[in-house]
Formats: sequence, structure tokens, C-alpha cells
Amino acid sequence: MRWRHRAARLRRAAALLLAAGVATGLAGCGQIGYYGQAVGGHLELMRARVPIDELLRAPATDPDLRRRLAEAQAIRDFASRELGLPDNGSYRSYADLDRRYVVWNVFAAPELSLQAKDWCLLVVGCVK
Repeated sequence: MRWRHRAARLRRAAALLLAAGVATGLAGCGQIGYYGQAVGGHLELMRARVPIDELLRAPATDPDLRRRLAEAQAIRDFASRELGLPDNGSYRSYADLDRRYVVWNVFAAPELSLQAKDWCLLVVGCVK
């Protein structure tokens, strides 16, 4: 008999946990699409990236792109050497996604105001 009570309690706890998960998901259901496209975009970016050194050595690299990549690499090296920023893998690769912009940053404010609107997101919390 005792095991039946435990089993019933476990079922109730599981049902409560499931209901809480569904309620949380429904409360943020407008954000599900946002997170889906954000993850998809990040994966696309990671798949398309190529080390800048490799592009600088490739004869097929467009001369204008080569110049801009070399300048970005020189700036990155200066930041590490002279400003003491970490010399890690940051800004060492390039991704051509065949579109004009990699991301769009959108800012919102009430009409005739410069006060930014607050946005509350699941992962980062509330931001302006």
C-alpha cells in the first residue's frame, strides 16, 4: 500500500512539474520564435566562418576584402599587444553569409522619448 502512495505522489509531482514547464513555455511563447531564429543564425555563422589567416593566404580572396581583413587583424594585434586585451581566438575568423548585414540590432523607445524600452528575455533577463 505504501508504494501506491509514493507512486501517486511521484505522479502528482511529475504532473505539477510538467504543468509548470508548459505554463512557463506558454508565458514566453512569443519568445520561442526569437530563440529559435537566434540559435539557427548562430549555427549558420559558426558553419560559415573561415580563419582570417587562411583568407589572407588564398589567392581567390577579393582584394578589398583582403585589405579590410588585414586591417582588422592589425587592429586586433594592436589591442592585444598595446592595450593588454586577451590574445585569444576572438575576431580571428570571418563568415560571408551572402547578405548585407550579419545581425540587425533594434532599439525601441516611446514616441518622442529617448528613454529605451525595457525588454525581458529568458536567458539574459531584462535589458534596455
